Amino acid sequence: MAGAGALLAAGMMPARAAALRLMSAARLGGSDGAAAWRDGALSPVMLPGRGHAPTRLDGGKAVVMGRRPGMFGAIVDADDLSAPPRIFAPSDGNRFAGHAAFDGKQLVTAEFDAATVAAVLAARDPATGAERTRWNLGGIEPHEVLFDRGRLFAALGGLIKDGGVAGPAFNPDGIKSEVVEVDPKSGAVLARHGLGIQFASLSLRHLAAGRSAMAVAAQDQDLSETRPLVALLTDALTPLPMPSAREADFRGYIGSVAFDSSGDIVAAASPRGGVVGFWSASRHVFLGALPIADGCGVAAAAESGMFWVSSGHGGLYKLSPEHIEAQWHADAGFDHHLITV
Repeated sequence: MAGAGALLAAGMMPARAAALRLMSAARLGGSDGAAAWRDGALSPVMLPGRGHAPTRLDGGKAVVMGRRPGMFGAIVDADDLSAPPRIFAPSDGNRFAGHAAFDGKQLVTAEFDAATVAAVLAARDPATGAERTRWNLGGIEPHEVLFDRGRLFAALGGLIKDGGVAGPAFNPDGIKSEVVEVDPKSGAVLARHGLGIQFASLSLRHLAAGRSAMAVAAQDQDLSETRPLVALLTDALTPLPMPSAREADFRGYIGSVAFDSSGDIVAAASPRGGVVGFWSASRHVFLGALPIADGCGVAAAAESGMFWVSSGHGGLYKLSPEHIEAQWHADAGFDHHLITV
């Protein structure tokens, strides 16, 4: 793509970050793909359909999962995006839920039964994507999966339909949303974590591992009042305080969550609200928010308290809870999730 990723004068890349590379699924010149961005230059790769979340693999590789209901996963060479991606399909009768996790040995993909929306995890060969085994989770509508502390965690959104599937959310018996802990060797469910009945409208969707807790981000199916959209998981789920809509309006939706490099500051992005909010995990306090139009992808920067954020309008930002330090523009519409590779 000629001219892709032109650097704007709004900020300059720090010299020590010159080797840093960001990757996201993206819309590129009217086509679906993924892109790696470094030093103001964008390297694209085309995909069979709309991608969602990328996950780092070993050897400079990454996997980009198709957006739910996804029909492909794509293993790409982040060092050479001109190389054709290796494409693999979901398990028979399943659809990909847009997310995967890798622990250095196995690639695990979040999937759901196309007919029942039942949650399934598939353990795969990280080199080829070939399925090794699959595990049923005993819930519906899986979303983000994550390895942490020797266990595998999966967020079950608990919705029959969600924003990634045409039509409104539909749950005649209410939402049964939870985060499940899974034994990564056997697939056995070791624990289930949910919120109280007062938070029954929340669908738990995104995960991030911190220093001493996991951040869990939610989507609220009832906007009649402001409810907490970020919680911390230790032995149980503890909601973090939410600002008023006047202070920072997340419009009931968090699309991506991350910890900073210290493992203490949580950043949660809402593309619907056009805002990125920040919390201290150790102090359980809201630190503030910054406006980012259609901002959603968020990843830790090398410096403590700093983050990278991408937007659907092609914006790339380096920021802290207090201010935007630098910003660029790329010729791409970045999807919801962002990683460093």
